[in-house]
Parts: sequence; structure tokens; C-alpha cells
Amino acid sequence: MMLNGKVVKDEKIILDSGFHFGRGLFETMLVKEEPLFLAEHLERINRGLPLIGIDKKISGEEVLEAVKKLRCRGCVLKMAVTEKNTLFTARENRYKPEHYSRGFNVGLSPVMRNESSPLTYLKSLNYLDNLLEHERCNRQGLDEVLFFNSRGMLCEGSVSNVFIVKGDRISTPSIECGLLGGIVRKFVIESFDAMEGSLTKEELLEADGVFLTNSVMGIMKVASISGRQCHENSIIDKIRQGYMEKIILIG
Repeated sequence: MMLNGKVVKDEKIILDSGFHFGRGLFETMLVKEEPLFLAEHLERINRGLPLIGIDKKISGEEVLEAVKKLRCRGCVLKMAVTEKNTLFTARENRYKPEHYSRGFNVGLSPVMRNESSPLTYLKSLNYLDNLLEHERCNRQGLDEVLFFNSRGMLCEGSVSNVFIVKGDRISTPSIECGLLGGIVRKFVIESFDAMEGSLTKEELLEADGVFLTNSVMGIMKVASISGRQCHENSIIDKIRQGYMEKIILIG
């Protein structure tokens, strides 16, 4: 196991198809006293592993043991699972209060999401499209980049799911558009009656508010898209408040 890239426990890493071909899945969890939404993370990875030919099931006990060994409190825990390896690393949470106060500046990616690929719907180690586009947007001074699919429908960000607010309606792209179903995305849908469906670029740009979600950032408002300013929105504030109350209860 590793903490910020340093070996904590003498553990041999076995080269397998995860390292040669990217056959593997990962989960990234925010840890307070314990990992938040642990059951949901375990359900997702254990549902996905058989789909890529890995006969393995990760238990909550394994994750909690890693938290203990890595002394991971108030940090981010990453679990990567391949055929012959289950690896845990820990790092600091890079999202700071100033990110939430100003919101994210977002761009639009020229790379299309392949809604026909099974890997699109898994948190796969085949993550290079996301990584390269995220690094590109960072070099441009942006915080995140959004993908569209081959039909021009909005999908997701490189590290996030995306929601729009129009009037009192909260909407997010449906899974079938070509995206990973995020843990916090599911929380928002279930807690705030968000609607799933197909969303166009025009609907994104004309929204009354836009926000992003993932398991580490939680709820992040969008300040601008491709230089176009986004509206402040009280509904987004309400959703973020509801999320913060939720993680206090479970954390």
C-alpha cells in the first residue's frame, strides 16, 4: 500500500493485464473519519469487475483496513483493482474553500464520448482520454472540461458529472448518453428529484445554473463555460447545503 506515492507496506505488485492493457477498475473516496458512501463505492466496483473478466469481490473490511494502515483521515483514498492486485493509495484533498467560493471555469472538449463502448460506463483504468483532456484544460487556466457524445449530446466532465438548472428544474445527462454514473450524482438525483435525459450544448449554455459533482469535490458550482459567465443560483446553494448535511451524518 502507498501513501502519497511512498510504500507503507512491503507489498509486491504483480504485472498483469491491468498494467499491460488497462484491465482494471478504480474508486476514489473521500475519507472523513471513515470513507463516505462506502457501500455505494463497493457496489459499483463489485458490479463492474465481472464485466471486465475479473473474478474478485472487494469487501468493506479491506477498505477500512487500508484506511487504518494509511492513517487516512480527512484525505482521499484511491483503490485500484486488477486481476492480481488490489492497491490503495492516499493523498490530500486538493479542493480548497476558494474553489467553492468562486466556482469552476469550464471548457468544452473536442473529444467525443463513445456511448457504444462498455468502458464508458465503468470507472476503468483506461482513463487516458480523461487525463489528457483534464491536463489540457488546466494548461488553459480552466478547472474542468465537458464531453459530448457522437450525437452531440452532453455527457460528463473529465473528472465529474454535470447538472443544469433551468427555472426550478434540475437536469443531468442520462447514463445512456455515455457517462459514468457517479456516487454523488446518484445522491443528487434521488434527493432533489433531478431529471435524467438528453441535453444539448444550447441547453447547457442557456441554463440558469450549472454545477458539477464527484465523490471528492461533492457539489461544485460552475462560474463560466468557454468564457461565458454562468448565473449564481440559489437551487445550487440548496443542493450543496443538503450534500454537506448528508456527509456530516455519514462521516
